[in-house]
Amino acid sequence: MIVGLVEVASLLYIWTNISSIRIYTYIQMAYSCVVLLGNLVCVYKLILKFIRHRHTKLHSLFTITLISHLVAFTPFATMNLLPPVFGEKQILPAAFTALFLFVLPIVYFYLSTSNQLFDIDFILTRFKYYTALALLPSFIVAIMVGIVILGERSPSWSAWFGIFFVIYIGMTLFLYAKEQIDQRFRPKLFKAMYSYQDSLDRFSRKIARVMKQSDLEAVLKQEIAELLPVNRITFLVVDQSENTVFPMGEHPEELITAEFLLGTVNALQVGELIELPYGLGLVIGRQRTRYHILWIGLKTNHTRYNSDELRWLKTMSNYSSIVFENLYLIEGLIEDLESEVRKEHSTSPWVLRLLFCLSENERRKLAADLHDSALQDQLLWYRKLEAVMMDHPISQKLGSELEDIKEGLLDVIHQIRETCNELRPPLLKEMGVVEAVESIIEHTQMRVNFAVDFHAKPFSRELNEEQITAIYRIVQELLRNADKHSQAKLITLELEQRKGTVYFRYQDDGIGMDVNQMIASFEHMGLSGIKERVTGLEGDISFHSEPGSGLEVVILLPEIMTTGRTERGILRDSYLIS
Repeated sequence: MIVGLVEVASLLYIWTNISSIRIYTYIQMAYSCVVLLGNLVCVYKLILKFIRHRHTKLHSLFTITLISHLVAFTPFATMNLLPPVFGEKQILPAAFTALFLFVLPIVYFYLSTSNQLFDIDFILTRFKYYTALALLPSFIVAIMVGIVILGERSPSWSAWFGIFFVIYIGMTLFLYAKEQIDQRFRPKLFKAMYSYQDSLDRFSRKIARVMKQSDLEAVLKQEIAELLPVNRITFLVVDQSENTVFPMGEHPEELITAEFLLGTVNALQVGELIELPYGLGLVIGRQRTRYHILWIGLKTNHTRYNSDELRWLKTMSNYSSIVFENLYLIEGLIEDLESEVRKEHSTSPWVLRLLFCLSENERRKLAADLHDSALQDQLLWYRKLEAVMMDHPISQKLGSELEDIKEGLLDVIHQIRETCNELRPPLLKEMGVVEAVESIIEHTQMRVNFAVDFHAKPFSRELNEEQITAIYRIVQELLRNADKHSQAKLITLELEQRKGTVYFRYQDDGIGMDVNQMIASFEHMGLSGIKERVTGLEGDISFHSEPGSGLEVVILLPEIMTTGRTERGILRDSYLIS
């Protein structure tokens, strides 16, 4: 309606003398204000949508929509609509600024047809960087161009703004174009400058095979020596507690460098590049109070390190510091493991879990080897023997002896299968803890003289394979111990969940023993292994027994095991024993 009224007023002004120029000017100003207001309302509504969805999956969609509206309407509004409101002439021709309106159909067509949107956040980040970079140069160039073009006339603010806007947008777009040109053509035109990237790729492949600190130092020294013409590549250790630097000689350069490092030791950061009096230093690692620094001397061609070389060395320092830290943690783990294993009775749960998981892995491998080799060979010879007995005439005496051999082979096959099942019970995790215990009870009662009464309640939370295996082994060892030592007639087992805890109870009516003498009996009765398994799972175990009153064992295991730490800050979790 407003556009129609403006068109009618324009025709009346052109064809008749009804409306004066002043009335027509007012109408144009009103039209500009209304269009500006309409654009502001659109932008305001889009901003509300953007704020509402800025943390959802529609974030990019509304960001692109908002930016496209700003790009489409801002040039026309600021160059053509805003100046008449203040009584100024249009800054740029409307035919030029109206071209930006084509951004809207292009963007909406892209949004309706594209399955994946471009990363608008990355583009905006680059836009903010380039607009900030181009602001001051554009301002200076705009002043110079304005003085040359406008001369001694006193131009309006709109003319100055127009000149600045055109230069500012042009310079920002030039910086964008330069980035794209650098990415596409710079590696081809200036290959020498990108040899550092090749070096980083080569260095990363080499350090992937590094297993010792000395290997890391050798790889790092070799890579730097190949690319930089330097007079010195030396590895130094700065001991903060003893206030010393080694190895160091009596040369003035070494003395000055040592003094400089001791003076700045409190400010050293792992992975950083520091400037030394005679070269550069890469802080590649730290062990408690000791900093490991690579001293790179001055260049033999007497030139300073350029920016590409400094960035390359900084990246090399970061790579090396990560590998150095990992090597240090691995060495610490090995030291802790060795110290725990050397103890007569280790009580560290993570060590016990590690040892038992390694043991289970070996059992699994041994069971697989027995099943795939010895068992299959026995079955093959059994079938051959059976075929010979059926296909050839055999005397009664020889037939009897061969029948004994056949039965012996069957016994061996059965024993190998039983051994494989004991080493690695099949489908243990799939069965669950209750079914696993029922399975071991069923196999045990086939060869023992006591009865087993098992009471279990369904588990609301499934245990992991490590916990199921541990309970299976504990029950296996307790039943084996009962068969050998207890002379029991009835064994009672209880298994259930109690508020985040797995409760297990064993009781037999055997001969029992003196509790004070149980510790001495742990080794030969297998109770030591049970106690260590429980400790490894961060549980509690108690033994109750008296002569003639049987044995009772109560075990409490947490459903979720906690994570401990050592003084090195190394996590003691299941990833160590996966």
